[in-house]
Parts: sequence; C-alpha cells; structure tokens
Amino acid sequence: MRRVLVEVSRDTGQPVRVVAGEAFAVTLWTWAELQDMKREEVVTRMGERTDLAGQVAIAFHQPQDLQKMEMRYLKAAGQLSQMFEETRARLTRIATDAAKAKPISEA
Repeated sequence: MRRVLVEVSRDTGQPVRVVAGEAFAVTLWTWAELQDMKREEVVTRMGERTDLAGQVAIAFHQPQDLQKMEMRYLKAAGQLSQMFEETRARLTRIATDAAKAKPISEA
C-alpha cells in the first residue's frame, strides 16, 4: 500500500498526504493506469529501437529503400504535401528573380 501511495504521489506530482486522503479505490485505479502507461512506453521504446535497427540494416544493404521509407513516413505524418508546397513556393520565387535578372553583357 505504501508503494502505491508513493508512486501515485510521485507520478502525479501531488503530496503523499493528498493522495493518502483520497479514496483508496481511486488511488489504486490511478496507480494501475500509471503502470499500464509505463508498460506502453516500454513497448513503444522497444518498437522504436527495432525500427531503428531495421532502418540501419536497410540503409547498409538497400539504401534506395530507405528513401522510399522516408517518403512513406512523411506522407503518413502529413508533412510531405507541406514540403512540396514550400518547395514550389521557393522555386517560384527563384524563377521570378531569374526572370528579372539582366544578362551580364547588358549591365
């Protein structure tokens, strides 16, 4: 029981006295939820390490496939279209500036 109170207190940032004053069912439920969240974080970190190891292997053996993976990630993250828009705007500015430029011989 002490460990549950201390862990809930530490993880929620509340003083132990406040947590101890709550109904124990609420404290126990909060503790169980915090434990589940910690387990999910561990699984997520394991997955990230596995993904990284896979990407290193792909980068070493099939570097062209790594670029395909990156494009799929950017598309899934919703960043690919934004990158295209920013690139299009930048190229439009460059083309406009280039059209305004005079050849060196006319200067």
